[in-house]
Amino acid sequence: MSPPAESTPKAFDGIDDEDEPMPDAVEQEEAEPEHDGAEEELDKDDGSVAEEEAPEEEDEESAKSPTPPPEPVIRRRRLGRPPKNRPPDWDTLPIEPPNPDATPRRRGRGGWRGRGGRKGQHFQPTTQSIDKDGTVLDIVNDEVDLPQDLEGEKKVDKLGNLQDGREYRCRTFKVIGRGERLYMLSTEPARCVGFRDSYLFFTKHKKLYKIIVNDEEKRDMIERDIIPHSYKGRSIGIVTARSVFREFGALIIVGGRRIVDDYDVAKAREEGLVEGELADPTDVYEMDKPYNKNQYVAWHGASAVYHSGGPSVPQQNVKVDTKKRRVAVNDVNWQLEHAREAR
Repeated sequence: MSPPAESTPKAFDGIDDEDEPMPDAVEQEEAEPEHDGAEEELDKDDGSVAEEEAPEEEDEESAKSPTPPPEPVIRRRRLGRPPKNRPPDWDTLPIEPPNPDATPRRRGRGGWRGRGGRKGQHFQPTTQSIDKDGTVLDIVNDEVDLPQDLEGEKKVDKLGNLQDGREYRCRTFKVIGRGERLYMLSTEPARCVGFRDSYLFFTKHKKLYKIIVNDEEKRDMIERDIIPHSYKGRSIGIVTARSVFREFGALIIVGGRRIVDDYDVAKAREEGLVEGELADPTDVYEMDKPYNKNQYVAWHGASAVYHSGGPSVPQQNVKVDTKKRRVAVNDVNWQLEHAREAR
């Protein structure tokens, strides 16, 4: 068995118990008074500079002119939709004129639009292709310059006013800055002749020229209740009433009859149309009451055409099969029949 370890050394001969000598700090203490003297001189210099700057600032303040009184602010009405809580003097406030030099703000769908133009300004072409062969015609007075029919010219004038008591099935209006010419919102004649939207309306009928109104024209149309305030940020398309009548003839006339109310009479006879036949038998109206033109206006319920389940393009002289197929559903064809019913 090993002896227990001892924690206390038996001898202290190898241990040096003397402290290390420390260097004297006499030189550093002697150098400190010189440094203190330099700091006192700097403090004196700073004080003298501050005393010199003080009178100069007092002279500048005394030389300044008194603050001018604030200019009175003139309240103006901004363009667009009026506020919900109108102040009492809202109707008497002057309208804020638009600043043409101001940078346009990016709001909503804003930014830069069109072909290199600013927001609210759109590219207006001077020619348009009217068929698949690439026939190009000039655009004159906001419509394609088509050959005239002598018999059809007796039914409408150059500005789009119908003659001999005829009446359009859609609303017509004048546009500020475009004279006395009559126009239509492109969506209304499109729905009137059976299209779901104006895109297919212009795609299928290339002889119609679509016009995009600018901001000034749009504001005027809003003030005249032609379009609602919610349309101020949208792109609004219009078309001349004369060009719509030339393209559709009796179909755009209230109680229109073939050949009698058509513009291109020679073409209608070539197609074998019966003279005096109703152009749209489904358009029911009462002779002694005014015709309801709001039925083609989107915000008066015309948007229901999107949920009718009918075709997006009108089909002429097509017999509709209203009978429902009866198919025996089994474990083989149930998925196919379910997909057909869900369409």
